[in-house]
Amino acid sequence: MEAAGGRICVGRAWNAMIRIVTLLLIGCCLSGQANAVEPWRIASDNAFPPYAYLDSANKPAGLDTEIVEAVMRRLGEPYDLKMVPWERVKYLLDNKQIDMAFQFVKTPEREARYRLVGPFRSGLTVLIVREDSDIQAARLTDLRGYLFGTVHGYAYTKEFDSAQLQRDDKALNPSQLIRKLLLGRVDIIIGDKTQILHAARLMGEEEKLRVLEPPLAESARFVGFPKDSDKADRFEMTLNELIRSGEIQVILNRWK
Repeated sequence: MEAAGGRICVGRAWNAMIRIVTLLLIGCCLSGQANAVEPWRIASDNAFPPYAYLDSANKPAGLDTEIVEAVMRRLGEPYDLKMVPWERVKYLLDNKQIDMAFQFVKTPEREARYRLVGPFRSGLTVLIVREDSDIQAARLTDLRGYLFGTVHGYAYTKEFDSAQLQRDDKALNPSQLIRKLLLGRVDIIIGDKTQILHAARLMGEEEKLRVLEPPLAESARFVGFPKDSDKADRFEMTLNELIRSGEIQVILNRWK
């Protein structure tokens, strides 16, 4: 009887130990889930090569994409980067469905709506016509009788955005804008020089375009956050570190 009773006691002790270990494991799992870091939700234009686009493997690529990813690596934060049409990017940021978005041109309206961090690079905003066009001047005051093609939802320069000009803003991306110009549906298009010429080169149409001189402006590009973001300061500090160290310039040089 004593031996049997001893076995019963040992069995109870063993079962109790198993329950304790099980509870500890469950506690560790729950603690790990509670402490898991939520990835930053990031979005950008899916059709803005060579700055931001989806490559042949449907993965985010481009100059601006590399800069943002370099900042996130230095921060050591997990992130989820999605690329969607530009109007969708702004909708997601306006409704706080993402934490940040790139690549914004600064305007008074956007400064009022977002916390703009940067700039992280700049580009030349230019006017472009067909190679056989007789249009020569790049001064907006001399071009009021022409139809300008723009991408829907894009901002350009303060002077252009406020000018009383005829506009066609139905293009959803720069490639559509180039097609409109070459088909004669608009007289002049506006955009980032590198971006427009890159798109035209991919289309095999670069030689059919002519850039008007001088450029309208050198436009800086920014990362946008909600006004009350708790992430903007950290991103800005890290971006500035990479600018000072020369790491951003290395990326810029690689894409020249």
